[in-house]
Amino acid sequence: MRHYRATLLIALAILAISVGIAEATGKRKCAEDYRRFCSQWGIGTRGLENCMRRHGDYLTKRCVKGLIQAGAVSQAEVNRRRAQIGR
Repeated sequence: MRHYRATLLIALAILAISVGIAEATGKRKCAEDYRRFCSQWGIGTRGLENCMRRHGDYLTKRCVKGLIQAGAVSQAEVNRRRAQIGR
């Protein structure tokens, strides 16, 4: 039983670290887009999230990929928006 708990705790720790790395990677990939479009909003705010979505059609491919990797946006949503604008 102890071995099971230890394994579970290690797995959860690895998952938490992975999510943290993905979020940091997404943020780094979007730094320039953030400065260009949404720098008036604080990091992690709902205003920033809304601003990035409003400017989604103008974000760099690198940023969009980072946001997908970080789980901030789904590939399905990106595909839907691309279809709407004919890309």
